[in-house]
Amino acid sequence: MKRVIETLLLLLLVPGFSSAQSSQNNWDNLKQLRPGQKIEVAESSMKTLKGTFVSFTDEAMTFLVGKSQESIERAKVVRVSVRDTSHRTRNMALASGIIGGIVLIPAGILLGQQSNEGNSCGACMAAIVAGFGGGAAFGAIPGSRTVYRAKK
Repeated sequence: MKRVIETLLLLLLVPGFSSAQSSQNNWDNLKQLRPGQKIEVAESSMKTLKGTFVSFTDEAMTFLVGKSQESIERAKVVRVSVRDTSHRTRNMALASGIIGGIVLIPAGILLGQQSNEGNSCGACMAAIVAGFGGGAAFGAIPGSRTVYRAKK
């Protein structure tokens, strides 16, 4: 049973690794961004700045950090990521179903064994509810999507 749970948890992590795209090293991908969108920019000095996108040109990009406007040359930009919340509902449903299903199997077996002659397994029911609720909470965590990554 432990092996099954480990395998299912590993499968939950795989989509995050496979979402990297080879076309991310195109500077024109910044056209996807809208002014006012929250972004995270990693510089070549490995300094990460979080701010609000303003604009970009072929030579640099501009964004707001707090109340100050920052401009970074294209050559110094290593990565640009954007907060991606477009699939939050789908992720909540998937995570709830997967984690809830994982908990449901052993809890259902225990519930079936304990429910003879009027006995019930309150802890089993609580585990099932917690599994589905915890899965939904896990799926609600927003992720970020890399829009641009500099060539190595």
